[in-house]
Amino acid sequence: MIAAGPDLLIVGGLAVDRVVDGSRLAGGSVLHAARAVAAAGWSVATITAAGPEPEAAAAVAELGALGPSSVASLPASIRFAIHHDSQGRRLVLEAASGNLALLAAEVTALGARTVLLAPIAGELSALAVGACATVPVRVAAVQGWLRHLAPGEEARALPLGSLGAELSAALAELDALVASHEDLAAVASQPPRQLELMRAYFGPRPILVVTAGPDGAWLDDPATGIRHLPVARRLDGAFSIGAGDAFAALLAVGLGAGLDPPAAASAAMIETGDFLAARF
Repeated sequence: MIAAGPDLLIVGGLAVDRVVDGSRLAGGSVLHAARAVAAAGWSVATITAAGPEPEAAAAVAELGALGPSSVASLPASIRFAIHHDSQGRRLVLEAASGNLALLAAEVTALGARTVLLAPIAGELSALAVGACATVPVRVAAVQGWLRHLAPGEEARALPLGSLGAELSAALAELDALVASHEDLAAVASQPPRQLELMRAYFGPRPILVVTAGPDGAWLDDPATGIRHLPVARRLDGAFSIGAGDAFAALLAVGLGAGLDPPAAASAAMIETGDFLAARF
């Protein structure tokens, strides 16, 4: 009997983040997403890249404990300082890192039902997106491609046109694309309009989701149109780092399991809330 592959393969780089109290901890979409998927009872595999920092080494070990994990070695992990103030959460790049090469054979060998492409600093190219062509359900969290990053500067949102023709075309062929309203601040100020402009940019194929924290999410399903999905419960004061990564991963798992897009998005919001509540 051939063993079933993981429910979800997550691809993206690891980061080392300096938080408000000055301590450092591992971060990055691949880590937050894998934790959420495993906590919800799904099986997960990861492909990532990391430097030799102690925090990154601990995260690599954690990912290996959660499921099959492939790690490319880098001279250093990307490093961010995370600030929380009246303006919300802000990221300041402390040190850049390298790209994450992805081979089609490596992806195919894992036999995953679904893949989530989740870069944090544009480390995945159009070729990396194309390497996932054999996975039945393909989802991308686009935030990592829409950040202007320069050492010592606060990350800021970039317009969709900054993606370039090759990457844009590759993303337009995926099954679903997820972004937060903050990721799309350079596109428009309100989620419904952001969703409209994403549709105009990426074309008719992918399911599109724009998240807005406690205001829920806006979903554009090519089969049924646009709808707003409210959150099931508010978690005021919860530690929200990784919430968007968790939602994107849990949405991807739901789509891979055959849920229709509204059901997958609603389930992902509930499971993300459970994941955040468990960290209180």
